[in-house]
Amino acid sequence: DVLGSKLVADPLHKLDCCVISDGGCCIILTTEDRARDLPHRPVYVRGAAGATTHHSITAMPDMTTTAAAFTGPKAFAAAGITPGDVDMFAMYDSFSYTVLVVLEDLGFAPKGEGGPFVADGNLRLAGRLPTNTDGGGLSATHPGMRGLFLLCEATRQLRGEAGDAQVEGAEIAVAHG
Repeated sequence: DVLGSKLVADPLHKLDCCVISDGGCCIILTTEDRARDLPHRPVYVRGAAGATTHHSITAMPDMTTTAAAFTGPKAFAAAGITPGDVDMFAMYDSFSYTVLVVLEDLGFAPKGEGGPFVADGNLRLAGRLPTNTDGGGLSATHPGMRGLFLLCEATRQLRGEAGDAQVEGAEIAVAHG
Protein backbone atom coordinates (compact mmCIF):
# COMPACT_ATOMS: atom_id res chain seq x y z
CA ASP A 1 0.00 0.00 0.00
CA VAL A 2 2.78 2.44 0.92
CA LEU A 3 4.77 1.90 -2.26
CA GLY A 4 1.56 2.03 -4.30
CA SER A 5 0.50 5.37 -2.83
CA LYS A 6 1.21 8.66 -4.59
CA LEU A 7 4.85 9.75 -4.66
CA VAL A 8 5.19 12.98 -2.63
CA ALA A 9 8.95 13.63 -2.66
CA ASP A 10 11.17 10.80 -3.83
CA PRO A 11 11.51 8.36 -2.09
CA LEU A 12 8.60 9.29 0.23
CA HIS A 13 5.09 8.24 -0.72
CA LYS A 14 1.84 9.60 0.69
CA LEU A 15 1.58 6.76 3.22
CA ASP A 16 5.14 7.43 4.44
CA CYS A 17 4.11 10.88 5.67
CA CYS A 18 2.01 12.07 8.60
CA VAL A 19 -0.82 14.43 7.76
CA ILE A 20 -1.31 17.36 10.11
CA SER A 21 -4.55 16.73 12.04
CA ASP A 22 -6.45 18.01 15.05
CA GLY A 23 -5.76 16.84 18.57
CA GLY A 24 -4.83 17.97 22.01
CA CYS A 25 -3.42 16.73 25.30
CA CYS A 26 -1.63 18.04 28.33
CA ILE A 27 0.81 16.93 30.96
CA ILE A 28 1.29 18.24 34.46
CA LEU A 29 4.89 18.34 35.57
CA THR A 30 5.46 18.97 39.25
CA THR A 31 7.72 18.07 42.13
CA GLU A 32 7.89 14.60 43.63
CA ASP A 33 6.51 15.90 46.94
CA ARG A 34 3.48 17.50 45.26
CA ALA A 35 2.84 14.47 43.07
CA ARG A 36 2.35 12.25 46.13
CA ASP A 37 -0.88 14.10 46.95
CA LEU A 38 -2.40 13.88 43.46
CA PRO A 39 -5.10 11.32 42.63
CA HIS A 40 -3.10 9.55 39.88
CA ARG A 41 0.04 7.50 40.39
CA PRO A 42 3.01 9.68 39.43
CA VAL A 43 5.45 8.82 36.67
CA TYR A 44 8.98 10.05 37.22
CA VAL A 45 11.30 11.71 34.70
CA ARG A 46 14.72 10.16 35.26
CA GLY A 47 16.62 11.87 32.45
CA ALA A 48 16.14 14.38 29.67
CA ALA A 49 18.15 16.12 26.97
CA GLY A 50 17.38 18.47 24.12
CA ALA A 51 18.98 19.48 20.83
CA THR A 52 17.89 20.97 17.54
CA THR A 53 19.72 20.38 14.29
CA HIS A 54 17.09 21.79 11.92
CA HIS A 55 13.50 23.04 11.78
CA SER A 56 12.34 21.34 8.59
CA ILE A 57 13.43 18.09 6.98
CA THR A 58 14.54 20.11 3.96
CA ALA A 59 17.19 21.78 6.15
CA MET A 60 18.66 18.60 7.67
CA PRO A 61 22.44 18.85 7.51
CA ASP A 62 22.71 15.05 7.17
CA MET A 63 19.73 12.83 6.32
CA THR A 64 21.35 9.87 8.11
CA THR A 65 21.78 11.52 11.52
CA THR A 66 19.21 13.19 13.76
CA ALA A 67 19.44 15.14 17.01
CA ALA A 68 18.84 11.79 18.74
CA ALA A 69 22.52 10.99 18.20
CA PHE A 70 23.29 13.88 20.59
CA THR A 71 20.37 13.70 23.02
CA GLY A 72 20.10 9.93 23.42
CA PRO A 73 23.44 9.35 25.14
CA LYS A 74 22.88 12.34 27.45
CA ALA A 75 19.35 11.34 28.46
CA PHE A 76 20.26 7.67 28.93
CA ALA A 77 23.26 8.64 31.08
CA ALA A 78 21.17 11.03 33.20
CA ALA A 79 18.57 8.29 33.72
CA GLY A 80 21.19 5.64 34.45
CA ILE A 81 19.85 3.31 31.74
CA THR A 82 20.83 1.88 28.38
CA PRO A 83 18.65 1.33 25.28
CA GLY A 84 18.35 -2.33 26.35
CA ASP A 85 16.55 -1.29 29.56
CA VAL A 86 13.66 0.39 27.72
CA ASP A 87 10.25 -1.34 27.85
CA MET A 88 8.39 0.94 25.44
CA PHE A 89 9.24 3.74 23.05
CA ALA A 90 7.12 6.71 22.01
CA MET A 91 8.62 8.65 19.13
CA TYR A 92 7.90 11.40 16.67
CA ASP A 93 7.33 9.45 13.46
CA SER A 94 6.86 12.25 10.93
CA PHE A 95 8.01 10.01 8.07
CA SER A 96 8.63 6.26 7.89
CA TYR A 97 12.30 6.99 7.28
CA THR A 98 12.49 9.06 10.50
CA VAL A 99 11.63 5.96 12.54
CA LEU A 100 14.61 4.04 11.16
CA VAL A 101 17.19 6.79 11.66
CA VAL A 102 16.02 7.66 15.18
CA LEU A 103 16.04 4.00 16.25
CA GLU A 104 19.64 3.82 15.08
CA ASP A 105 20.70 7.17 16.56
CA LEU A 106 19.30 6.23 19.97
CA GLY A 107 21.12 2.89 19.92
CA PHE A 108 18.11 0.59 19.63
CA ALA A 109 19.52 -0.73 16.36
CA PRO A 110 23.03 -0.48 14.90
CA LYS A 111 23.55 2.22 12.26
CA GLY A 112 22.21 1.01 8.93
CA GLU A 113 20.17 -1.81 10.53
CA GLY A 114 16.97 0.03 11.48
CA GLY A 115 15.07 -1.56 8.58
CA PRO A 116 15.80 -5.16 9.56
CA PHE A 117 15.15 -4.27 13.24
CA VAL A 118 11.66 -3.09 12.31
CA ALA A 119 11.04 -5.91 9.81
CA ASP A 120 11.81 -8.47 12.54
CA GLY A 121 8.74 -7.27 14.48
CA ASN A 122 10.62 -5.52 17.28
CA LEU A 123 8.26 -2.50 17.30
CA ARG A 124 5.08 -4.53 17.71
CA LEU A 125 3.20 -4.63 21.00
CA ALA A 126 4.75 -7.99 21.93
CA GLY A 127 8.12 -7.12 20.34
CA ARG A 128 11.41 -6.22 21.96
CA LEU A 129 10.67 -2.46 21.79
CA PRO A 130 6.92 -1.76 21.53
CA THR A 131 6.78 1.60 19.77
CA ASN A 132 4.04 4.22 19.35
CA THR A 133 1.46 2.06 21.05
CA ASP A 134 -1.10 4.83 20.50
CA GLY A 135 -0.81 4.33 16.74
CA GLY A 136 1.76 7.04 16.12
CA GLY A 137 1.37 10.09 13.94
CA LEU A 138 -0.09 8.11 11.05
CA SER A 139 -2.82 6.39 13.06
CA ALA A 140 -3.47 8.47 16.19
CA THR A 141 -2.99 12.19 15.73
CA HIS A 142 -0.39 14.63 14.48
CA PRO A 143 -1.38 18.21 15.28
CA GLY A 144 1.89 19.62 13.95
CA MET A 145 3.76 19.23 17.23
CA ARG A 146 3.31 15.66 18.47
CA GLY A 147 5.71 15.73 21.43
CA LEU A 148 3.17 15.98 24.25
CA PHE A 149 1.29 12.97 22.89
CA LEU A 150 4.49 10.94 23.29
CA LEU A 151 4.70 11.89 26.95
CA CYS A 152 1.00 11.17 27.48
CA GLU A 153 1.30 7.70 25.92
CA ALA A 154 4.45 6.90 27.91
CA THR A 155 2.59 7.94 31.07
CA ARG A 156 -0.43 5.76 30.21
CA GLN A 157 1.89 2.81 29.63
CA LEU A 158 3.84 3.26 32.86
CA ARG A 159 0.62 3.59 34.85
CA GLY A 160 -0.84 0.47 33.22
CA GLU A 161 -3.71 2.50 31.71
CA ALA A 162 -3.23 1.71 27.99
CA GLY A 163 -5.99 -0.90 27.67
CA ASP A 164 -5.58 -3.22 24.67
CA ALA A 165 -2.35 -1.41 23.77
CA GLN A 166 -0.75 -2.02 27.18
CA VAL A 167 2.86 -3.18 27.19
CA GLU A 168 3.00 -5.94 29.78
CA GLY A 169 5.18 -4.96 32.74
CA ALA A 170 6.25 -1.58 31.32
CA GLU A 171 8.50 0.19 33.83
CA ILE A 172 10.81 2.29 31.65
CA ALA A 173 9.62 4.35 28.70
CA VAL A 174 11.48 6.69 26.40
CA ALA A 175 9.69 9.53 24.65
CA HIS A 176 11.59 11.17 21.81
CA GLY A 177 10.44 14.09 19.71
